[in-house]
Amino acid sequence: MKNYVAKHDKLMQYLQMTIESASPEFARVSMPLTENHRNGMGCAHGGAIFALADVAFGAAANAGKDTGVVSLSTTIEFLRPGKSGPLVAEAHVVRRGQRIQNYDIKVFDGSGDLIAQCMAAGYQTDIQLPD
Repeated sequence: MKNYVAKHDKLMQYLQMTIESASPEFARVSMPLTENHRNGMGCAHGGAIFALADVAFGAAANAGKDTGVVSLSTTIEFLRPGKSGPLVAEAHVVRRGQRIQNYDIKVFDGSGDLIAQCMAAGYQTDIQLPD
């Protein structure tokens, strides 16, 4: 799947994320759980989980757009440790206003356990997205 985020997000590429689907209403992004994605206790690193949720938000919020959406605010709750991969984040639109967009994002580990949930708000800019 080609979109702006998949093509231009270097952190997404570095963390080996894959955008499986993306539309303004929903995005699904996966990421392997390698040694580089784990914390010192061997579980999914909170920063990796947050980055996955943020990419899912960005993939949905920027899908089909000519101008970019940037994050205004994101809250995350870590519910349980991510023990197996791949990790998967699913972003669902809650509200799409003219300038403000809100998404609910849930992150699951490879066993299907819900490991984190987020609420993200984005702002629709006038900044053209690169091709």
